[in-house]
Amino acid sequence: MMGANDVLNLRTALLITLSILLVLVLWRRLRLNVLAKDMPAPQHAELLLLELGYHPARLIVQIKVPGQQTLGTALLDQQHNVMHTWGANTFEQGTHTLEQQLPPLNDGSYFLEMTSSTQRTVRQFRLQQA
Repeated sequence: MMGANDVLNLRTALLITLSILLVLVLWRRLRLNVLAKDMPAPQHAELLLLELGYHPARLIVQIKVPGQQTLGTALLDQQHNVMHTWGANTFEQGTHTLEQQLPPLNDGSYFLEMTSSTQRTVRQFRLQQA
């Protein structure tokens, strides 16, 4: 038969064990649901830099590619309609710089779209030639 002291010790051990188990379950849920969704996909190209060059007007794009990928680039207007495409380029793993000549455009805001078979990245830029 258990004494009062044994029941108290068992109760304390169970409370500590359940608390540790709860913390582990919550940590696993956080790691799976939050961290997995917020981390960048390792197979996607990363747009590191988007700058405008003038005379002639051009986009200077720096990208980091995790492995060999084919990326297409396009110029979009404010409603995300395609205004110009530059075609697709195949890149090896590493960091690459592209210079894309801009067609004749009015001053304003535009978007650069970068696409691969698994991703679409869009970045806004402002053209101001005056």
